[in-house]
Amino acid sequence: MAEPGCRAQFQAAVRSYRPSYEEMLRFYSYYKQATAGRCQEPRPGFWDPIGRYKWDAWHSLGRMSREEAMAAYVAEMKKVSFGLCWQQV
Repeated sequence: MAEPGCRAQFQAAVRSYRPSYEEMLRFYSYYKQATAGRCQEPRPGFWDPIGRYKWDAWHSLGRMSREEAMAAYVAEMKKVSFGLCWQQV
């Protein structure tokens, strides 16, 4: 069982930032490109709209190299982190 202080800190961290759907898709696409390379998967069907959004985001990166995707992921994380710092001020 988690200690009360640990639980409170965890809840505060979870509540401190809620990424937008666009941000989540960017992180997802950069992660997939960095770890799996170019999207070669078939597009999910009509009945899987979340899968289609994720596929579209990943597929939109085209021939971006794994290294470029890693750098883009890190840059995006820095933007988010910097924004969180300013929210605290």
